[in-house]
Amino acid sequence: MAADGTGDKLDGGSQAAPTFPEVELLCTKLFEETVAVKDHYDHNEALKWNTKLVESITEGLVAMSRPFKYCVTCIVMEAGAKFGLNVSSTCFWDKQSDMSYSVRCESKNVIAVCTIFAVNCAEL
Repeated sequence: MAADGTGDKLDGGSQAAPTFPEVELLCTKLFEETVAVKDHYDHNEALKWNTKLVESITEGLVAMSRPFKYCVTCIVMEAGAKFGLNVSSTCFWDKQSDMSYSVRCESKNVIAVCTIFAVNCAEL
C-alpha cells in the first residue's frame, strides 16, 4: 500500500513493486528472528538489532529481483515506555511507479516501526 493509502503499484510480474503483504511478511519475519526472541529491552543491544533489521530487510527486498532502489529506516524502542512517538514521511515522486511502506512490529518488550521507500529504477 502506498503511503497515501492508494495502493498504487506497477503492472506486470517481476517488474511490479513489492506488495504491502510481501513487505509486511518480510519485516515481521525478520523482526521475530532478530528482536522478538529477546527477553528484555537493552539499549546497547537495540542499536545492533536496528542495524541488523535494516540490513536484512534491504537484503530481502533486493533478493526479490525487482527493478527498484530501496531506502529502509527503522525505529526500535522499548514497549511500555511512558512516552509517545509520532513519525511521518513524505516524498516527491511518481505515485504510479514508486512505493512506500510502513510496517509496525511488536513484541512484549520491543516495538519497531520500519519505513521502506521503493524507487523504480526502470523509470530513471
